[in-house]
Amino acid sequence: MGLFDKVMSAVNDGIEEISAAAQGGSFALKPEWKQDRRIEIKPPMPESLEDLKKAVDVTDPGSVAAYYVYSVMCLTADYEIGMSMMKYLFADLEPYGRGFTEGGNNGKAGWESYFNDRLKSDEYRWLPRAYFEGATAQNGFHPTQPLAVKLSYNSPNTEALNAQTLQQLGRLNIVYYVTSNAAGNKVNIEISRFDGSDRWYVTKGSASSSLFYDQRAALTAEAKAKLWT
Repeated sequence: MGLFDKVMSAVNDGIEEISAAAQGGSFALKPEWKQDRRIEIKPPMPESLEDLKKAVDVTDPGSVAAYYVYSVMCLTADYEIGMSMMKYLFADLEPYGRGFTEGGNNGKAGWESYFNDRLKSDEYRWLPRAYFEGATAQNGFHPTQPLAVKLSYNSPNTEALNAQTLQQLGRLNIVYYVTSNAAGNKVNIEISRFDGSDRWYVTKGSASSSLFYDQRAALTAEAKAKLWT
């Protein structure tokens, strides 16, 4: 039966094959992924898109999540480099993954209206780095090196998302969250891949602006003095 004939037929075996593949085997989450993890941004830390491509393991959802947090942090130092890194790791899958609109109304990233201002203000630019290990108020939220991110496995969100997309779309998902060392804000990072591919992408753009959630209440006068020293 030809492809067009299958489109017009009452039973589409291709859809059944995708659903079967989605049940397990190579299209299932590895046990080591479904647990809390610590991922290092191994030195030398990426300073360009080409550096990032060499460093990140796109076949590991945890690596993609950690390097995405790193890429968002890089926006605050160099918008073009940070954006290029984020684009490489991100797949815009509307309506199943809320994407970002590059450009926005103010000529910068258009996730949320407040996001552009926070990229330019020293009052807020430090917020993404507070999600890395060792960043505390006592040291002005300067992470220890090598940089490391603690990923917490979000089982309920992972299971709910896979119930929506796994069999119908052949899209496998995993959700981790990262926790800020400032005021404890938690940000979910949704990672997905499709049947027939072993590459993972970030598929929820709102994670980017959420890493800039206002936690200035954690800034003591002493911490504020250390932010940029």
